[in-house]
Amino acid sequence: MMELNKGDIVTVNFNPTKGKEIGKLRPAVILSSKDDNEILDTVIVIPLSTVIEPNTIPYRVHISSREKLFKNSDACIYEIRALSKTRIKEKLATLDKNEIEVIQKSLCQIVNQT
Repeated sequence: MMELNKGDIVTVNFNPTKGKEIGKLRPAVILSSKDDNEILDTVIVIPLSTVIEPNTIPYRVHISSREKLFKNSDACIYEIRALSKTRIKEKLATLDKNEIEVIQKSLCQIVNQT
């Protein structure tokens, strides 16, 4: 199994889905820490979508194309999931620390809404 680090963008098989969950084989950002990823059988990920919706923070965070992520994407914060590592197929790219921080702050905003 490949090394999985927080901020890595990887391809993930999200099928099967239920209801309106994001599905299919798509990129996702790993949000769980490297240490957790080494000992647990699951990882926490945020799926990416190439459907860009401007000005939608905290629900979506824009991720520019890079390395093997060939299209600009939105990180769909509200679709956060814990998945088996067996669903992860390939590493595509890596986010920088600022991008990870924006995603984490957006997630905290959604969780702390009253």
